[in-house]
Amino acid sequence: MCDIKYNRVTIVCGHYGAGKTTFSVNYSMYIRNFASEDIYIADLDVVNPYFRSREHSSYLENKNIKVIGSYLPQSGSDIPAVSAEVYSIFNRKDIIGIVDMGGNSAGSLSFATFRDNVDVNETDVFFVLNAGRKENSTIEYALGHLTDIEATVGLKVTAIVNNTHMMDYTTLDDIAKGENIAYELSKEKNIPVKFTCVNSKFYNSNSKIDNKYDLFMIDYDIKSIGNII
Repeated sequence: MCDIKYNRVTIVCGHYGAGKTTFSVNYSMYIRNFASEDIYIADLDVVNPYFRSREHSSYLENKNIKVIGSYLPQSGSDIPAVSAEVYSIFNRKDIIGIVDMGGNSAGSLSFATFRDNVDVNETDVFFVLNAGRKENSTIEYALGHLTDIEATVGLKVTAIVNNTHMMDYTTLDDIAKGENIAYELSKEKNIPVKFTCVNSKFYNSNSKIDNKYDLFMIDYDIKSIGNII
């Protein structure tokens, strides 16, 4: 249903609430289906504590996916720091790494420490777009956030991921709106749209989606830790 090509490192960025962590977690499990290498997912969101990939470490480790994040992962403390182990994602060529970056340009600042270790030839930068969020609801808004993030991290976005939804109230029109904005953003920046994300439960009820782009199934619900939806 979607392209199985992936790079050794994927950096996931976008606006707060666009669904970066949901996508990062599901993308790591997607790659696990094809890769024999160790997979690391790095949680760099030190700004917005609402959903964090490290909260799903037990589930992911059962699938042989390692989560790296704060210095004190077992302390229960919400400290604004990330582990130096993140360097291994960029320096070790024998692993596959996914970086779950903080939202907006402010949330992307934590990446600055690792920027000089990035090999752009083996790295994808995905901009996650949710046109159901006011801040991504127009091409102008989305373009502004994408441009700000690129300037902050010092890397160019290589692909757009349309993750437009309204949770349980998602309609086919919502997904179409997201694809339309993703298309305009793609034209403006001359970068491809990689996926349109669709919740598996939604897809089962709307299997005849008129989509422009490859569908990516969201199977793991990070709002209900350990649950498959």
